[in-house]
Amino acid sequence: MFVGRTLFLLGMAFVLFSIVVMITIPFANSGGGFVTPLFALLNGLLAMGVGELVIDANHRKSLEKSS
Repeated sequence: MFVGRTLFLLGMAFVLFSIVVMITIPFANSGGGFVTPLFALLNGLLAMGVGELVIDANHRKSLEKSS
């Protein structure tokens, strides 16, 4: 359960950070690329999905064990 929640929270942090970076890139003088924040966004979404799957699997296992 700890691993699933950690993955979900880490993915959420990656998503929020990459969205903030993608919003601020057009206002920066350096004109950095969108590739790195885009991959961070995808990585965060994958981590959130895997974390949700782990949480659901652990929840189902505990429900089957209790019945």
